[in-house]
Amino acid sequence: MPRGLIYEGVSDEPMSYSGGSAAQSTVLHAFDELLAIRHSKDSRIHLFLDWSFAAAFLHRMRDYMPPHHRAFIEEIQSAPSLKQHILASGNEKLRIAYNQCASALADLRTYHIAIVTKYITTAAANAKASLQIKPPSSLQERGTGGSGILSFLKSVRDTTRAGIIQG
Repeated sequence: MPRGLIYEGVSDEPMSYSGGSAAQSTVLHAFDELLAIRHSKDSRIHLFLDWSFAAAFLHRMRDYMPPHHRAFIEEIQSAPSLKQHILASGNEKLRIAYNQCASALADLRTYHIAIVTKYITTAAANAKASLQIKPPSSLQERGTGGSGILSFLKSVRDTTRAGIIQG
């Protein structure tokens, strides 16, 4: 439904919503902002993903957060950059601590990929096989934003890894 759906009794105009997504998690956005992880076309990693789509999708998911959560993320974003402070300080202990945080976030994203693979991708493949049906190609292996779900998740994880400060 490219124009959305009319919700009777709510609106006479079509409305369009995304389904539930980990991209709506305030915590993930807060860590990305704190660690200056930038999921954009300016990233050093260019896989098979339209980076402007990735950044736009992640920012659109903030619209689904409670207003105070969104304001918290915006506050972190407007604060002085922790990463720039660490780079300017030249402090090796700070760099190591920062990198441990970025690595832990990348590990969390790797775990998320495993969960999505097990409970969404593999489960959907098993259901298709047992029912012997083939869904429309537009619905195959798609995530909340219509992205190729695994390539999207891997690219977000890889951008997080790229945020590690080299020694």
